[in-house]
Amino acid sequence: MKGYRVLQQLFLGFLLAFNLSVSHTEVFKYKDSEGRWHFSDAPIKQTGQAVRRSYKDGSSVVQGNDFYALLNNKYRPSNPVQKATLAVVTVKSKLGSGSGFFVSDDCFLITNKHVIRPAKGTQWDATQAQIQKNADTFQRARLQIDEQRQRLNINKEKLDQYKDYLNGLPDGVVKDTAGREYELNRAAYYRDLQQLTTAEKRFNNDEQQFLKQQSDFNFSSSVAQVAKSFDIILKDNTKTSAQLVKVSANDDLALLKINACKAPYLLFESSSISQGQEVYAIGSPLGLRDQLTKGTVTQIAADGILTDAQILPGNSGGPLIANDGRVIGVNTIKVAQNNALNPGFGVAIPVNKVKQNFASYLR
Repeated sequence: MKGYRVLQQLFLGFLLAFNLSVSHTEVFKYKDSEGRWHFSDAPIKQTGQAVRRSYKDGSSVVQGNDFYALLNNKYRPSNPVQKATLAVVTVKSKLGSGSGFFVSDDCFLITNKHVIRPAKGTQWDATQAQIQKNADTFQRARLQIDEQRQRLNINKEKLDQYKDYLNGLPDGVVKDTAGREYELNRAAYYRDLQQLTTAEKRFNNDEQQFLKQQSDFNFSSSVAQVAKSFDIILKDNTKTSAQLVKVSANDDLALLKINACKAPYLLFESSSISQGQEVYAIGSPLGLRDQLTKGTVTQIAADGILTDAQILPGNSGGPLIANDGRVIGVNTIKVAQNNALNPGFGVAIPVNKVKQNFASYLR
């Protein structure tokens, strides 16, 4: 039973850590004519009844605001870097959150593709691997419980046989001694039975929680592949929503847009970027919004700009800016040994990639 208690602690730790971040939206699930399931965050426009499922985070949605005036009046930035932070937002998808930033006054937003399509990428793969690992652990624990139940059944049969033997003994010392041995074995049996029953009940509860979270994760992964609307949180915690405009086919980039608003936005750096140049990363790492880190350009590679400015999970999609507040790249990943929280280098997609992908939408 000690081994089960160790496993149970592992399960509970997983259940507490495995907490999906989901936004407020209605999701529609339906079957096509061939019986295949589909998911959408918009009502289904075809024959057949859609199954609706809701996610909530309790946030209110604001549309049609002058975010430029709102943020400038509230924060009154005194330098280009402070001004740049006004244009950076948190982007929430069905499976988590990342960062993004305005690139036009009519509220076009740039973010990473993996922020809005998180069901493809290293983090999703890691979560799937952890789910499978825990599923295997539950299966092993179930086998251990079944084996213990079988051993107890055998012990009960032996107890019954011993009782029959005891009843057949004549009164005397031998019967008294056998009777005391029987009572000790009987007490041990019922003690083990009680422990197993309690452990099995707790195990069943933990397993049900795990299976529900596994189902929710799989469902959210399916929805994340088709989501068109995303929650946006501004620097001052104002909440609104943006629609997906385009996802890059080749780069880790996506373009969103908030309707009917005016926004502070970032300009692209037009001059050349140099090694050793001072830069700043802005975003929402580790669930903390509006964070600014400083560093230098450590290397300029063909497919990315490397920096020692601190970039953590949640910085994805945020801007890497120069001293003048202009964007030189879109933060996308961190290269570190073993864990993204370890020291390492951040990688940003150069802004020329943004222009190549979305030039027709941006002035």
